[in-house]
Amino acid sequence: MNGKQQAIDKITDFMKSDRTGMLITGTHQYKKHYMVMALINKHYKNAKVLYRINGMANIDDRNFSPLSKRPKAGEIVRLENNYYVFDAFTSRATWSKTMHHDYDFAIVYPIDAICRKGSIEPIQELLQYRKVGKLFLCSWTDHDVYDYTMFSSFFTDHVIYDAEEEDVHYHNRVLGLE
Repeated sequence: MNGKQQAIDKITDFMKSDRTGMLITGTHQYKKHYMVMALINKHYKNAKVLYRINGMANIDDRNFSPLSKRPKAGEIVRLENNYYVFDAFTSRATWSKTMHHDYDFAIVYPIDAICRKGSIEPIQELLQYRKVGKLFLCSWTDHDVYDYTMFSSFFTDHVIYDAEEEDVHYHNRVLGLE
């Protein structure tokens, strides 16, 4: 099973390792990136996290982040124990606002939108102009139409976090089985 505990264990192991890139897929549409955020909060204090999202307008949507007020691109926001900076992989204008900084972590979510465009430029640019300790590439959902191998040069670890053991009907709906 690709459940919650195995995902927590693999992500935690990755965080403690010298490896730098992880792909997280699975049927838990809105919980994969939140799990990463929770584990960063649990294991780190005062870490700098770049969250590259699919649109700045989504930041204050509870499915994407716990923020109720939308920050500007590049604005530093304290979330529990750590500091987050946001930009959008759909808007190059936001990228310059997060450049030339070092980040302990970067979260890119949802990478499905990057797959649809067929260009890895948002990931290449992120790593070219910033020092990033750990990169988390998080999918929204797992559809066969998305080819995550396009990201293979950016990760060594892959974890699958499915909803099956927590909510089998939700899991099956995401997979189109119901």
